[in-house]
Order: sequence, then C-alpha cells, then structure tokens
Amino acid sequence: MLNFEGANRTAPSLVIPTLCKKLSGLLLVSSLVVLSTGCTPTPPDHRAQVTAPVYEEGDARQGEKLYEELCSQCHTLRPGSNKKGPQLVGVYMAPSAQLSDYKYSEVMEQANWVWDAETLDSYIEDPEAVLADTKMLSDPIPNAKDRQDIIAYLSTLGREAPPVAEDEQK
Repeated sequence: MLNFEGANRTAPSLVIPTLCKKLSGLLLVSSLVVLSTGCTPTPPDHRAQVTAPVYEEGDARQGEKLYEELCSQCHTLRPGSNKKGPQLVGVYMAPSAQLSDYKYSEVMEQANWVWDAETLDSYIEDPEAVLADTKMLSDPIPNAKDRQDIIAYLSTLGREAPPVAEDEQK
C-alpha cells in the first residue's frame, strides 16, 4: 500500500472517508434545497369521481373483456399513465380532452363533448367518421351490443376517490 508523505494512512483508507463526507454533505444540501422550495409530489392527473348511475344497457363484465381485447393496447386504467390514448378511468360522463398530462388532437380539444353513452357509442363505433383528424385510429366497432358492453364497463370506472402519488402514501 502507498503511504502519503509519511502518514500512517494508506490510499484506500483516505479516499473512502473523504468521499463519504462529500456525499453526505451533498445529500444534506440537496435535501435542504428541496425542503425550502416546498416541493411535494404531484399526484397523477385524473378525472373527477364519477357520480352518474352505471350505464345498464350493456354487460359490464363482457365489456371488461372487450376493453382488454380492443382498447387496452392504447389506453390504460391508471391515472397518470397514458399510452397512445389517454387513460380512461372516470371517462364516463366526463368532459372531453380533460387530462392535462395527455396531448389531445386539436379537433378533440375543440370538440367540447361530454362522454355520455350516446357520444361514446358513436365515437367508438367509428372514431374517424365522427371526428375527422382524431388521434384514435382504431378499427371501427360495428357491433352495437359490443359498444354497449364497453360503455357499461367504462361507466363502472372512477367511482372511488382519486389516487394519490406513491410518495404521499408512505
């Protein structure tokens, strides 16, 4: 081992304590900066809790299966987590283009719709026919019963309190 200027300490025994002191100082300063700025975790964006009655013209259990098969490739059911399309928790009876953490098409932002059963039905039947230049480029769902089932399932989502960020749960 190397000795530094006749000292009894060797290189490894000098480097590690010095490195630890510098890191702990850096962590302390970083923590103070975060605390002084009032930073708090931002909860994921979400729609308001659904208070409308569940849509009963379809079978929600069958709709869940159809959602998994036809919709889950582009949509999630987790606030703050969007894919090609926005997450769909609480979409039933909510205003269109509401989530700030998703970039909607210009035509959707200007649509000013409410996602009621009639609007959802026509939109998921053939999105491009209803709203030209929409970002939703899925295949049309021509079967009215399938659409009713999907709407029934969507109407069951978002009936609990909005989620909190993981850091706030601790």
